[in-house]
Amino acid sequence: MNQTEPFDFAKFQDPYLNSFLYIFTNHSKLQNYLTDEYIDFDNRFIDVKRLMEISKPWSRSEQFMLRLALHLYCGHAKIDLNEADSLDQQNLELVMNALCLRFKFDFLDGKEGFYAIR
Repeated sequence: MNQTEPFDFAKFQDPYLNSFLYIFTNHSKLQNYLTDEYIDFDNRFIDVKRLMEISKPWSRSEQFMLRLALHLYCGHAKIDLNEADSLDQQNLELVMNALCLRFKFDFLDGKEGFYAIR
């Protein structure tokens, strides 16, 4: 996958994959791993073992974002939502938007805290 091309989420119409891709395309560290070396879109394969191994020296918040993306896609990485307490505002927004994509939720009338199922 060419990292300079904008990603077309609608092409997949898969909330599991879209939530994973949303986190990877919008997180500065994870963007570097959105490559054919780690992700095979044709065969829908993500090299979870390699990504988890590579992430060992990362910060706690970076590891959480990776595990969340993997969990939302395939459930392979266990997460503790209490770890989200350590995230900054930008990463918290990524988490909320990814959850909305995965579970097909929308904000109603732009009011935070009020969601509707799509």
